[in-house]
Amino acid sequence: MKPRGSWPALALLALALTGCGGTGQTPGPLVPGCAVPDDEGAVLDAYAGDPVLAVRPEGARQVDGITRTTGCHRLNKEDVSNTSVSLAWRPDHDYDESTLRRTYDHVAIDGGWSPVADPALSPNLSGEVNLTYCRTVRGVPSRLQVRSQAAQLADVRPSSADRPPSPQWSVTAPAAIYLDIYAWPACAKP
Repeated sequence: MKPRGSWPALALLALALTGCGGTGQTPGPLVPGCAVPDDEGAVLDAYAGDPVLAVRPEGARQVDGITRTTGCHRLNKEDVSNTSVSLAWRPDHDYDESTLRRTYDHVAIDGGWSPVADPALSPNLSGEVNLTYCRTVRGVPSRLQVRSQAAQLADVRPSSADRPPSPQWSVTAPAAIYLDIYAWPACAKP
């Protein structure tokens, strides 16, 4: 019987060479007729190196690091991936619009991003703030979206007409800040 000591190393090598195991690439078949930016890898590198992604919101911890997604992959019946990078933070408090702007506006604008009103986004929902910026990155019209979501709380003991709200609340979703940079041909040219 031969020793099996090399099997774990070969399995890891196979995973690395086939792109499985957390490469950040989007799974799913390519969509016919869909186009990604020329030199998509260099565009993703430029997105991932943007200074706005280096900003650490006060009192926040990074969730999983920067995620890179290649474009034109079928995600489900209706959705197709876009060339993008994403980063998520879990702050220890909610971020309102003025705090989010103080945190990101100067870095985004100094980095060449122009703030834009985005008609495609619905008005900010209660507890949610969206900031949108546009610029051209390596010849590709691109959008930076910074979104803050307040912590979602649930009354432990629901109140009623004859019962006051409970002094105890349960967090159903923690506060979050999401940053996305992606290719967006419709982005207004600054």
